[in-house]
Amino acid sequence: MAKHFQRKGQRLLGLDKQSWIKGFFGSNAGLSIVVLFLICLFLMIEAFRFFPAHHELLKVNRQSGQEFVDHIIDEADGYQEFVSYTNQAYFAEYDERFEKERGIKDSWGALLGEIEDNGEDQIEVLEEARDGDDPAVLEKAEAEWKAFLAELTSEVDRAEIDSFNRLEEYPEAWNDLLKSALTYDPIEEETPAFVADAIKTQEEGMKSFTEAKTEITASGRALKDLRAKLVKITAQIAEDVELDKSAADRKAAILEGAKVLEGEAREAALAEAEKIVIRDEFPYAERVKPLSESKENHEKAAAELREKLTTGIAKLPTKFQSDKAAELVAKIRNGREPYLKNLDRSVQKASEWQFDEKVGFLQSIAKFFFGSKWVTNSSWTEVYGLGPLFTGSIMISLIALFVAVPLSIGAAIYVNRLATRREQTLIKPSIEMIQAIPSIVLGFFGIMVLGEVLQDLSQRPFLSWIPGFPIQDRLNALNAGLLLGLMAVPTIFTLCEDALNNVPRAFSEASLALGASKLQTVIRVVVPSAISGILAAVLLGLGRVIGETMVVLLVAGNRIAMPAWGDGVSIITQPTHTMTGIIAQEMPEVGAGTLHYRALFLVGLVLFSISLMINVGAQKIIKRLGHAS
Repeated sequence: MAKHFQRKGQRLLGLDKQSWIKGFFGSNAGLSIVVLFLICLFLMIEAFRFFPAHHELLKVNRQSGQEFVDHIIDEADGYQEFVSYTNQAYFAEYDERFEKERGIKDSWGALLGEIEDNGEDQIEVLEEARDGDDPAVLEKAEAEWKAFLAELTSEVDRAEIDSFNRLEEYPEAWNDLLKSALTYDPIEEETPAFVADAIKTQEEGMKSFTEAKTEITASGRALKDLRAKLVKITAQIAEDVELDKSAADRKAAILEGAKVLEGEAREAALAEAEKIVIRDEFPYAERVKPLSESKENHEKAAAELREKLTTGIAKLPTKFQSDKAAELVAKIRNGREPYLKNLDRSVQKASEWQFDEKVGFLQSIAKFFFGSKWVTNSSWTEVYGLGPLFTGSIMISLIALFVAVPLSIGAAIYVNRLATRREQTLIKPSIEMIQAIPSIVLGFFGIMVLGEVLQDLSQRPFLSWIPGFPIQDRLNALNAGLLLGLMAVPTIFTLCEDALNNVPRAFSEASLALGASKLQTVIRVVVPSAISGILAAVLLGLGRVIGETMVVLLVAGNRIAMPAWGDGVSIITQPTHTMTGIIAQEMPEVGAGTLHYRALFLVGLVLFSISLMINVGAQKIIKRLGHAS
């Protein structure tokens, strides 16, 4: 081989063969560094341009009153969550305790609709006969009405009337319902006794729950009305601010264009620019006066919400026949105190709001990195908070590592130290073959197979003790984490096996010579000696997982919200979103140079920084452990 790299007499452009070979590889390496540098530079420029524009957005939000109204919106949304949980719990208990009675009530409503729709002519004839004085006509009309009812009830489609099959297990109740329909008088419009008794039974049984539901639902009405009123005012202010800005931009564009024009065209452009009136300063003080005056009403509405919500929750039942109802009511009771504390903080912040208070540049940075909302393409206002995306990425990565680390390290140890040659030739290629599966295919597998299997499995009663079971959404963090764990196994496995191969054979031979078993040698000698390489493998596996896009985009659920920390470990079964997923999902839809566009670049910069820190940390740990050994 050496002769191919010996200096020869032939030269091209003054360079010999070795210089050309060295230059080829050197130039490619240099080009790679330049390209990487330019990518990083472009990423940082677009990312850092986000903060000035974001700072300006926050200033407008404060001056226009959106910041103030946001507090009321959050309070009302929190209240609405209690209403939703209460309704769900109410109907879950209702169905469990009074399935038959609800089936009778709902089926009667559907049957009555059929009667009134199909018997409109007979009802009119019967009404005219009763208004008349001819007994024979009345007798005939009533006979025709009864015949109509008999024919309709004999031909009625049960699937359409009992659409939720609540009476499927109660055939006697269905027959009694049809019999009671034969006695219905369309003029008197009295509910048949059989149906009335069923309604009375369920109303009495659900009385306390109904009172609690009514109290909770009514607790936030004043706050909702105030929100609707102030949102309308604030939205108009924001629209007017935007119109002023557009007018200023249009005037500036016309004046700029007029510089290259001459004669009449220039005069016409200048005249058009003069017609555009620009206010020296937007009258924020005058426009936000109704918001400032509503602070007292806000405090009263919040106090009413606190009182009625507390009273309503206290009225909720303590014993349930429905497990779902018991779980939801427990969530309501556990969430009351945190919500009321947040309510008090929100009311305090709203009372302190001043439209002319300055917005610091650091507030813009803090709002992005520690914000708990990410709202784009909104008719209200855009909010860019990294919190839910960062949390989703970390949560899914931890689930993936929890799955991948024991599997891959265990497989590497077994294949490298304990397996026979035949097992090695079978297991190692099989694991490494996972890397050849496209991530889009794994994503489809997660949607169509794994998600369905997990959700079906979680419905089994004997698994109800597992946090988060039964799973409500098949696309969630657990589903995504399991698939990413599978994707990380080949990376960690291969690097772990390389680390084990680097352990000197003399170490294991000395251990075996001293009488240690194969397993003892692996656990106490080989693994500790290879720990730096194993740790590096885990960190590189983390880098592989946290940068994955397609799988999380397909199976994580894509719900941008902070996890409900009060649910404990069960948050892993909730839908979430990730930093990589948001970039892939929203980047094709945004315009270049917009605030949204730059926010996505900033997310990408954060993701790049995390990956860089993981690799730097891995190198430092490896170096430290290497010196220690």
